[in-house]
This record gives sequence, structure tokens and C-alpha cells, in this order.
Amino acid sequence: MKAKITLLVLFFALCGLSMKAQTQLWGICTQGGVNGQGTIFTANGDGTNFHKVYDFVNSTGAWPLGNMTLANNGSFYGVTELGGFGDSCVCYRYDPLTGIYTNIHDLFQFQSLGYGPVSRMLNANDGKLYGLCPGGGANGKGAIYTIDPGNDIYTDIFDFSNANGSYPCGSLIQGSNGNLYGFTSHGGINDMGVIFMFNPVTNVYTILYDFILSSGGNPTYGCLLEANDGKLYGVNDYGGANSDGVIYSYDLSTDLYSNLYNFNFPGSYAPHQSGLIQASDGKLYGTFLSSDSSNYGFIYSFDINTNNFADVYDFNLSDGAYSKRSLKLGSNGKLFGTTMGGGIYNKGVVYSYDISNSTYTKLTDFDGTNLGMNPDCELNEVPAFMTVGISSLNSSILKIFPNPAGDFINISNSDKEETITLTDVLGRELETLKTNAFSKTHVDVSSFPNVFFVKSSDGVEKVMKR
Repeated sequence: MKAKITLLVLFFALCGLSMKAQTQLWGICTQGGVNGQGTIFTANGDGTNFHKVYDFVNSTGAWPLGNMTLANNGSFYGVTELGGFGDSCVCYRYDPLTGIYTNIHDLFQFQSLGYGPVSRMLNANDGKLYGLCPGGGANGKGAIYTIDPGNDIYTDIFDFSNANGSYPCGSLIQGSNGNLYGFTSHGGINDMGVIFMFNPVTNVYTILYDFILSSGGNPTYGCLLEANDGKLYGVNDYGGANSDGVIYSYDLSTDLYSNLYNFNFPGSYAPHQSGLIQASDGKLYGTFLSSDSSNYGFIYSFDINTNNFADVYDFNLSDGAYSKRSLKLGSNGKLFGTTMGGGIYNKGVVYSYDISNSTYTKLTDFDGTNLGMNPDCELNEVPAFMTVGISSLNSSILKIFPNPAGDFINISNSDKEETITLTDVLGRELETLKTNAFSKTHVDVSSFPNVFFVKSSDGVEKVMKR
């Protein structure tokens, strides 16, 4: 009898381990695929099992850029450079559960609302998506737009001009105070661009800083980073002491801009198009597209405590070349990125970099048709509900039903107390509750997003859909 009980406990333990939350990597290729118009690809969170899930078609959007953003309704949203009305840029939605792609807004058809986005959107804490257009808008200098995933309606909420900044090519971030932060490539007092703040509640736009040539300006891709010291960090493409760009910080509490490091790589070409990320060691990491000293680009680190800059890995063509977009910090602590070229077929790669042992690993080579080519994107790590769908992940101990949920769910617990956490697709807490042994708890989820997660204190996780 004791042996049977031991085996039963071991079985449940193994079941629990098998139901631990897993992740997936998602990205886009700007070109290649069956139609030569780009692809959407995915892989396991550890970088295995890369495969294509969608081929772009010119009539509904082609040449995707800047990767996709997971919205609270469980769908990805992104932008393309070509395709759609007038063969010139769309906003699209891709549902990973059904594989359905939808062109939700033709930007060329409505240029007065913004035109030509080249970077990903932000999923803000109000559940809406926010993005930047470098062209179009009321003044032809770009716009801030929002998309409501509840109805896929696109809205122009702010128009740039030369005076307040123009041509924003990067992405927005949301600060810990709830405000949105970004930069423009041009405009402002010195036509070097500006750092700005946008309040999504009041729609009030504020210029925080006008870039100056001597301390760096004209940022392009990437986005600002709010580091663990509360400051904003970014990279400028030009200016500074050597005219090669700078790494800078902006202190929100004192409104102080600081040029922290002057790049010095003569012959560099558009070197700083990627933004910065902060890794578990507290350092900032970015990529350099190309320079005379490293023709295929490199990965670098920057210590915000000592202002020490270090080239940590040089690409060599066979393992990738020209890492254009920002790195992604994975849940396993590794850095993930893409290159536009290099690899076996010279069509780009996905790679990881382990900061704990300085190990670079090429994860896959893009071949043109099977996966696509030239991934002009950051990677996206999300929960692996795309693989398990909305099927039941109930154990014999914890049951959650119905699924789809409607306005209410029931959590039935058979033998012990549990702390249950309900989160959205980005891991943000929606509600936490405790369940008693041998009881059933009735939970109102009518205000929850269309896709959410229910997680027990021992790590068992279930995907729910409303």
C-alpha cells in the first residue's frame, strides 16, 4: 500500500512538472516564404523546433517589420512595409490559436492618420496597443496611434510637427508611472530629435529634452529603457564627441540628460539602430550593426554603475551578420536576437547569448522559403498557449471550468488549500485568491481579457478563454 501511495504521489508530481508554464519564441521575416513577401515563425522557448506558421500575401500586407505584439485578446499585432491598399503598409492581426491573419488598417489609404510604421507596438496597461508612425498625420511628420484589440479600431491620437519632434521610427515604452515615453529622429529646436512623454489618459504630449549634436542625436529604431535605477536609457545614432553616437541617460526625477559614453568606430554604418535591454547582471546590452573594426557587427555591454563599455561578441558571417533590432531578455536569463544576414544561406539567423558564460549559440539559419529570410525584428517570448490551445490542463487535484469561461469560472479543489493567481497574457496580475480544500470557488471574470491564465501556487497553469 505504501508503495502504491508513493507511486501515486510521484505520478502527480510528474504531472505537475509537465504542466509547468512553457514559453515560445515568435518573430517575423521581412522577406522570403512561399510568396517572397515575408513570414511569421515560432519556436520553443529554448530555441528548438523553429517552424513557419504564416506566409504574407501582398494584397493584405507584405514585408513585415519590427516584430509583433501580443495583445490581451490572445492575438498578435504588427505592421508591414508594403502590401494592402496601394501596396504600401498595413496594421495586421494574427490569431495563433486559429492561424487567421487579418488586415485591420491600410495606412496608405488614410495617410492623414499616420503612415509608414517600422517598429512594434506597445501593449499598455489599459489593454490598448500604442505605436508610432514616422510619416503622415495632420502635419506629415508622423503620429502616435492606438489600436483597441476589442474592436481593432485604429485611432490617430497625436500628430507630430517639426517644432515638437518629427519622424519617430522606434517604439514606445510605458514607464512605471503609467506614462508613455519615446523619441523622434528629427525635429525639435535643433532638428536632432527629442525625448517625449505622452499621457495616455489625458493625451497630453510633453517634450522632455531636445537632442544636441555635441551630446548625441537622431535616434532611429529601438526604444527607451527604464532601468532598475528609475532612469531612462537610450542610444543615439549620431553626434557626441566622435560623431559616432552616444549612450545616454535621462533622469525623470531631475530632468537631467547625461551623455554616458561616446562611440568611436570610424567607418561605422548606421550602427546604433537597436535599443538597449537590461539583463540579470544589471548591465545594459545592445548590438552594433557594422563598423571597420567588426564588419559584421557585434554585441556589447554597458555597466551603468561604472560607465564601462565592452564588446562581448563579434559576428563572423558564418554565425550571423548585421544584428539590426534590439535584443530580447529570455525568461531563462539568456539574450535572444536576430541578424539580417549571415549564416549558412546568408539570409539571417536567430541566436542566443548566455551572459553567465559568454557563450554565443546560433539557433537556426533562415533559408528563404521554409522559414523566410532577413528577419528585421526583435523576438517575442510568450506563454506557450499557442501549442496547448485552450484544452484542459486540469490535474486530479485542481479543476477550473468552464473553458471558454463566459463571465464566471469555477475553481474546484479536492485536497488542499491553494493560492490562485489570475494573470493576463503578459503576466500582469488580474486577481489573487485562496481556495479551501474540498471546496468550489466562483470567480467573476467578466472584466477580464479574452485570454487569461490561472496559476496555482505549485506552478500548475491553465489557459482560459472567454
